[in-house]
Amino acid sequence: MKSVYPITGTFIDEITYDIPSSNWTDEQWKKDLDNMREVGMDTLIFIRGAFYDNCIYPSKIFPSLREEGEDLAALIMEEAEKRDMQVYMGMYISDLHWNNGDYLNEIAQNKKFVREVLERYGDIPSFKGWYIPQEGSQNRHNIKELMGGLAALCKDVSPDKSVLISPYFRGRNITSESFSPKRTREEWENILENCGKDIDICAFQDGTAPLDEYAEYLKAAKAVCDKHGIKLWANVETFERDVRRMYYPIPFELLRRKIEIAEPYVEKYITFEFSHFMSPQSIYPSARNLNTRYRNYYENKK
Repeated sequence: MKSVYPITGTFIDEITYDIPSSNWTDEQWKKDLDNMREVGMDTLIFIRGAFYDNCIYPSKIFPSLREEGEDLAALIMEEAEKRDMQVYMGMYISDLHWNNGDYLNEIAQNKKFVREVLERYGDIPSFKGWYIPQEGSQNRHNIKELMGGLAALCKDVSPDKSVLISPYFRGRNITSESFSPKRTREEWENILENCGKDIDICAFQDGTAPLDEYAEYLKAAKAVCDKHGIKLWANVETFERDVRRMYYPIPFELLRRKIEIAEPYVEKYITFEFSHFMSPQSIYPSARNLNTRYRNYYENKK
């Protein structure tokens, strides 16, 4: 039965580069998967599997703060299987600009990462895909070559698994040197010219485009994705980008409006991210309130 709730997937960030750690126990993570399932979520995406000096499992190759037995990747995948949820594994990323575009090293490191992940978790049925965490808005830092190499790597070693990316619009919300929707379309047609064949899903982040221009950006994104046979999802951000340079849960009215604008263009809504900004057990009281308002609104729309 189709969920009454529009958002059906969420990122999971437990390397917590830019948001605080919740310091949850395994039982609290299990409870939050229950919280997600209660609002119709069926898709979980690790935003990063390994990043700089940390890894979400006790790796033998990459630095990790986790000891043997402290394996978040296994916990989430195994618990997701019990709840009929699918998991996308975020890949390795060296830093936010991959050493100013050192894509060859990024691909080399990911070859080791992908091999280790498949050895550890390849038999878990909930493991359905890969997420490429090197986010961008334009063809710089060799992102065209990087995305092409990483997507091809994923398809080579696991052709049955989907490949997901979540770039962002270079809109007025984040820069005075913004791209128009037309320029956005041209830029992404160039980026996806060769690597689009190995990418299955693209979920643009919505918070970087002004609300009054969001539909035009989505039209541009859909045209590019349709051309390359890529599914277009919406990454509905549930945090505010402009509150004292900190991330806090979004007002429900804005969340609802973004969902309404995207509806004609996308196949699925995911969010960054439920556990901090929408969960009833979030460290933010306003996230618990957002959860209540979200549930009340969409339950009453049935």
